Amino acid sequence: MSAVPGYQLNQLIFEDDYIRVCHARHEQTGAEVLLKMVKDSQRAMIENAKLMNEYEIAGSLHIPGILKPLSLLRQGNGLILASEWIHGLTLRHFCQSEQLSIPQFLHIAIALARLLEQLHKQHVVHMNIRPDTVIVIPSSMKVYLTGMGHSIIADGSGTNARTMPLIEGSPPYMAPERTGRMNQPISGATDLYALGVTLYEMLTGRLPFEAHDPLEWAHAHVAKLPRPLEEAGRNIPHIISRIVLKLLEKSTAQRYQSAYGLRADLEQCWSSWEKTGAWEEFGLGEHERLQTIEHDPSSGTAAKPLPATVASNAAIDPSGFDYAHMLDLAAVMRASQAFSQEKDTSSLIARLMRILMELAGADRCCYIGIRPEGLVIEHVLGMGGDAFESPGTMLSDYEPISQEVVGYALVKQGPVLMKEAAAEGMFATDPYIARTGMKSMLCMPVEIQEQWQALLYLENRVLGSVFEPERIGVLRTLASQIHVVQQLHAHFGMAQTAIQGTPANAPSSALVSPLTEREREVLQGMAEGLTTKEIATQLVMSPETVKVHTRHIFEKLQVNNRVKAVTTAVKLNLLPAP
Repeated sequence: MSAVPGYQLNQLIFEDDYIRVCHARHEQTGAEVLLKMVKDSQRAMIENAKLMNEYEIAGSLHIPGILKPLSLLRQGNGLILASEWIHGLTLRHFCQSEQLSIPQFLHIAIALARLLEQLHKQHVVHMNIRPDTVIVIPSSMKVYLTGMGHSIIADGSGTNARTMPLIEGSPPYMAPERTGRMNQPISGATDLYALGVTLYEMLTGRLPFEAHDPLEWAHAHVAKLPRPLEEAGRNIPHIISRIVLKLLEKSTAQRYQSAYGLRADLEQCWSSWEKTGAWEEFGLGEHERLQTIEHDPSSGTAAKPLPATVASNAAIDPSGFDYAHMLDLAAVMRASQAFSQEKDTSSLIARLMRILMELAGADRCCYIGIRPEGLVIEHVLGMGGDAFESPGTMLSDYEPISQEVVGYALVKQGPVLMKEAAAEGMFATDPYIARTGMKSMLCMPVEIQEQWQALLYLENRVLGSVFEPERIGVLRTLASQIHVVQQLHAHFGMAQTAIQGTPANAPSSALVSPLTEREREVLQGMAEGLTTKEIATQLVMSPETVKVHTRHIFEKLQVNNRVKAVTTAVKLNLLPAP
């Protein structure tokens, strides 16, 4: 470790390519401190700004439990932040050291809710709540918050006095409104969502969603429902599951409206358990509805609540490059990679539709071709990108779609965007929309050389106000790529078996249509002798989805059981010979 004048460095706690964190002792006073040191790298400017932000905001607060910065030093091109030292563990390490009991969980959750309550009263949004920024002292169970380099201060006018780019953050813990996929403001509810993810992880030992990169995480927060807590195998009280799931609501209006309301419900759980030894059910959020103005007992005065609107994404980053634009760029790059990696057009179309669906924040995507005989449902991608189908069905014969919305897009000759389809607007009585309780919908033309070639149809059944006009441009670009591949697929469809490695002398009926990437993976699992449940676990999908893929494999290979499927696949060079 490099030397820091005035400090004796004792122990390296954390280090990556950009920052080093260690325990040190001040040489003059003998005080123990935590040092965060920015390393010389291409991110030095960003890391310096985060330390400056933490020093200014956390240093201005007088809240017990907020880790206090002591000084900000400069060494070369990097800054060093010295903070008070506490003998504790991050919440992540604390939970890994032992399985928390429900009372222990409640103790920590109440302490965190109380800290957020105090932060929000002072118009501070933490913006980085996660198990790594929470410190627990095992001997006393005291809880501290740190990691305020991302924090913002609301000035009540819809802009921020101090801001950090929203491109910074931890994607697994970022609320839907931080993804740029919806026009909802950043507020105290943003911290409450991140706390919900943290509490979910404390109880289950896993995150509520599965994803692998920022684009997938953004899609999960906007379009996927959390996995039931009961799947973790722990005996989690139902009332506590309800509280956590309320924190994880997609819409800020459906979450707790204040940390006070959350704390009150958690304390009611604790009180009922202490009195009766049981976890009694009650209506959530009642304390918020009864007390619209929070009372600060320490001062005897009414505390000012955090403004409902802190800042929109546009206000946070006037330059126009924010987290949403970063996700747009990531989607375009992934689409480019798909062209060089996929071996057949069917798999390429499925992958491009998956990227488009994730970028848009949809849970279902349809590509509708415009043919001389009429509108045809060419491709459909369901929730999670697992159920990919190419029905080739006339729109008039396809029930799981709003034909009225598609027809109106044709008449309008432009995008049709609905933020609350089932609740308002001209299509609220549409039978399909009313039956499904649809939230967000978007139907838009795919235009090539000033001519309509297809329609892109997107749905989100769990969250309203998802599809924003600002995203239409990049969605149109990806949809145009799908159209080009679809044209190749239609023109060279008969040659796809050769592309996939089918012997030239194989009968044309041996493979009705190409196997998708997922179908190949399921087929490989069959060849390895795995059960449906084992394949589902290996590929991170539900057993029902595996069964759908299996049925498609049987249809394409024209077989009726696994043994014949594997045997036929070997003959067609879709699987290596045993």
